[in-house]
Amino acid sequence: MKTITGILGLCLLLALPAQADDQARLDALKAEISKLESWLRNAQQESGQLNAALRQSDLEIAELTKQINAIRTQLTEEQARLKKLRQEQGQLRDLQQQHRQHLAEQIRAAQKMGQQGPLKLLLNQDDPQQAQRMLRYFSYFNSARIERINQILAELARLDNLAALIAASEQQLQRSEQELITSNRQLQQRKQQQQQLLAKLQGEMKTEQQRLQQKETDRKRLEQLLTEVANLLDNSPRQLDARPISSLKGRLPPPLRTAVLQAFGSQRRDGGGRHEGWLLAAREGDYVRAVHHGRVVFADWLRGFGLILILDHGQGYLSLYAHNQALLRDVGSWVNQGDIISSAGRSGGNTEASLYFEIRHRGRPQDPALWLKR
Repeated sequence: MKTITGILGLCLLLALPAQADDQARLDALKAEISKLESWLRNAQQESGQLNAALRQSDLEIAELTKQINAIRTQLTEEQARLKKLRQEQGQLRDLQQQHRQHLAEQIRAAQKMGQQGPLKLLLNQDDPQQAQRMLRYFSYFNSARIERINQILAELARLDNLAALIAASEQQLQRSEQELITSNRQLQQRKQQQQQLLAKLQGEMKTEQQRLQQKETDRKRLEQLLTEVANLLDNSPRQLDARPISSLKGRLPPPLRTAVLQAFGSQRRDGGGRHEGWLLAAREGDYVRAVHHGRVVFADWLRGFGLILILDHGQGYLSLYAHNQALLRDVGSWVNQGDIISSAGRSGGNTEASLYFEIRHRGRPQDPALWLKR
């Protein structure tokens, strides 16, 4: 703020006529400078509050998104269990029908045998002992088959009860999912209102210099973060795969297979310098994938970048993924190439969904076009 005051004061003093010693005019200029400083302080304070509210909204939306994903996974598992149970029920009912048919055949045979009478059956046999054995076999098989049918009925009853429990669980999960979706929608609406207020405030901040300074502050904060991460990882244990990332230059898969909206070195749309990575087109919720094996060293909200995740790939190489809707990996976790690490979004105050991606080597930005396979 002192720098702004000095520059404004110098410009105004140079614009004064020769009678610059006019104390009244000097006092008026000082009053104008003081008024401008006060306005800028208030605007910055309000901007900080809105950024804090945006951060909270982004984090809440990210948590709800993770919960919705978890519930949908549970739903898929429950539906698979229910499908398997119904298949088992169908097989048991088929087996029950077969046993019923066999039992009916044996009953009809026994009825025929009863019409002849046991004595007549014995007399009709050349071997009376063989006839007696046949009678015992009929009795034994009938009893065994009836017992098996009862077992099947008991198993079917158990499966029916279990299926009812799973169906009830499925309905509860669906209700929970709907409640979370409703909460998410309300949060999105609140976030939209916050973004509109922030956009209005930024429109009232009349000097591009003020915005540029803010962007440079964000950039310096990120540079400091990356330096701290690199220093932190110098002596950390590694579990990186055998192929170093440096040997895969030009062959890494992109984090999103979408169009490049703004390339490396292009002028930022907001006038805050040049891009040190790629801005990729995205739909909100698109899964973002790791370009190479590595470890998550940062996963949090950062002003100007929203929800951001940074991977360490060894050899001083880092990859950065910003403006996410949700971060799906925690700090310290290891990922393989192609693993889902986040979902794309609009965090950080963006009005449209996108993914900002960088590759850095020992803190220096690299052109993704030299690394990614398109």
